[in-house]
Amino acid sequence: MRYLLTVLLSFSFAFGDTVLNCVGSTTIQPIIEQIAQRYKQESGITLNISGGGSQYAVDSLISGKIEIGMVSRDLTEQEKSAVSHVTIGYDTLAFIVNSDNPLKNISKKDLIEIYTGEVKNWKKFNTKDEKIHLLSKRIDRGTLDVFEKYTGLFHPQNTKNSDKTKMIDTSAWEAGANNDMMVWVGGIVNSIGYISLGSASAIEKHGMPIKILALEGVKPTKENIQNHSYPIKRELNLVFLKSNKEAEKFADWMFKEYAQESVEKNLFIRAK
Repeated sequence: MRYLLTVLLSFSFAFGDTVLNCVGSTTIQPIIEQIAQRYKQESGITLNISGGGSQYAVDSLISGKIEIGMVSRDLTEQEKSAVSHVTIGYDTLAFIVNSDNPLKNISKKDLIEIYTGEVKNWKKFNTKDEKIHLLSKRIDRGTLDVFEKYTGLFHPQNTKNSDKTKMIDTSAWEAGANNDMMVWVGGIVNSIGYISLGSASAIEKHGMPIKILALEGVKPTKENIQNHSYPIKRELNLVFLKSNKEAEKFADWMFKEYAQESVEKNLFIRAK
């Protein structure tokens, strides 16, 4: 009986559904997980979904390890020449603190002072006389890339960094997945971090004790992101090789109404 089961499983694996491995940004991951079953019903294709970060997605695609990469940042010109991509939606960075922190607004100047370690205590912002617990992102994450472009700061391991005054302080804890950052900020009263607005909004609604700050006096609402009064906006991209027709079909399918509704349900901005 065990032998028969093994044979049947092997047969199913050999002749079963086509599988597209979809890897990368944990910001985009919930969108793809939400539509995966519907896509399988319509196409017969299984999406095998996992995180790992935006840079991991690009590298894995180019090396032939995956079929679809999830990248929550704008692509570089070099990347655009190597892979095909579609933008399925838009997001921004949310700067977050614990809900017990009375702070409501932060500026770019404040962020630079905090993340370089120039300012280490919350009393500078008339909140409380306690040390700031600094949270950042790992070097392979798209969220870090957006943060670096906005602030002009660099991860300590970023090879483009030659000005030590613009280096993110090495005391910062580095989060990988979005969940790491949200749990840390929710559990560490004196912390500050940054994350996808969609992810932050969703977990805040479910009771995580975090607070989303206004940036330069502007709240990160859909309207403010679209009219550019909120100063940060980033693309949510799927990358694939043009030679892979199944991957290209899936990328195009993400513009269908059901898929775009999923983008919106995850509190991101639709591409169309």
